[in-house]
Amino acid sequence: MTAAIYHPSLYDRQRFHPSYWASNVAAPDYGSLSGDRQVEVAIIGGGYTGLSTALHLARDHGIQALVLEAGAIGWGASGRNAGFNTLPASKLSAKAVFQRWPEAEARAFFAAQREGQALIYQLAAEENFDLQACGNGIFQVAHSPGAHAELAEEGQQLARAGIPNRLLSASEFASVGHGGPDQFGALHMLEGGGINPLQLTYGLAAAASRHGAQLYAHSPMQQWRKQAGWHELITPNGTVRARQVVLASNGYRDSEEPLALRNRVLPAISNILVTRPLSAAQWQAIGLHSLAPMSDTRMLVSYYRRLNDGRLLFGARSDTWGDPRQDGKMRAALEQLIRQKFPACGVLDSEFFWRGLVAVTRKMVPTWGRAPDDTSVLFNLGCFGSGVNTAAWLGRAMARSLAGQALSANENSAVFRQLPARLPASPWLQRKGLQLAYLHYALQDRLQ
Repeated sequence: MTAAIYHPSLYDRQRFHPSYWASNVAAPDYGSLSGDRQVEVAIIGGGYTGLSTALHLARDHGIQALVLEAGAIGWGASGRNAGFNTLPASKLSAKAVFQRWPEAEARAFFAAQREGQALIYQLAAEENFDLQACGNGIFQVAHSPGAHAELAEEGQQLARAGIPNRLLSASEFASVGHGGPDQFGALHMLEGGGINPLQLTYGLAAAASRHGAQLYAHSPMQQWRKQAGWHELITPNGTVRARQVVLASNGYRDSEEPLALRNRVLPAISNILVTRPLSAAQWQAIGLHSLAPMSDTRMLVSYYRRLNDGRLLFGARSDTWGDPRQDGKMRAALEQLIRQKFPACGVLDSEFFWRGLVAVTRKMVPTWGRAPDDTSVLFNLGCFGSGVNTAAWLGRAMARSLAGQALSANENSAVFRQLPARLPASPWLQRKGLQLAYLHYALQDRLQ
């Protein structure tokens, strides 16, 4: 078992955090597991990856699949992220990806990212659910002149990878994005956009269930053992026996897992607020014109988007404990970041604030495959808070692997293959390492 490293409230599956998304989307009712089941594939985790795996197994391959979710469906990152269906799911620059892996493998990785982005819209169309999609692409906003120069090189490398983009000067970006003292131009990746992440989660869940997958909420896997070729996943009120298992918990790795996968993921806390609907005068003062998602180029990134109903969503990382008694402090910190970015906005009344965990690794790019110590277990690790475009694609790839299909060059890219280096086993050391990394990132941001 990988130890939970943050405040216990972040792992409390009985409480669905009061996000903006949860306030305007009706939650489906999936009951908990009662009794024993036997299936070909059991899936641990009811987020994008787990639900997509179940959907594709049932719909495309006719394989029995069962999903165990410890909380409500959509309880984790899949239900409370910012809804950026954007590229890439990596902390590495495109240049670094090309330097670290052979040209063909790097190109296959970026092609997979584009496939994943398109798959989100494809699944919504095929399974008839609404994403509340908006905006065109994503803007990476330079926070300094030096950052703008780096974006110019990043744009060239992304074009090399086949990702269409354009570089904008500060004045050009002000006319289509936003102005203010905190922007020095932007790189516009032209594909993807914003969605309602909980709509995507519930859409995948409904589709998976409709095609025959079994979904169980509030059914935490408390013990995992293997006997005579069968995995036995024991929950409070029943046991699932399966020939193969998919571990799709990503950042919420506080349950049992194979030894080879332990301490490979460092969860990081992301904080998000959403304002009340803003007036036309407030939007004019802010000067944010586009509905496309945006993020700045700081190492301690801020990300934001104008929502369809006239609200502003704003998020950032920094907290390294997650005590709900500090919610007011974190909320105030986000509000200060908004004033820094949009000084003419005045005081904005935020209506929603929530936090959750994203998954980062030392490898800096997502990983998926079969566990080295048990090839009947498939897993995914690390989407770096940008998993909307990647997680569902990983679910489809794992379904194909489970069905015995030959993987495509994109699915088999070497970028996905090597396991990330282990982290210290001590939760205290993991938190201290993250704190030191944040201090280092803050210094880099100031120097740039």
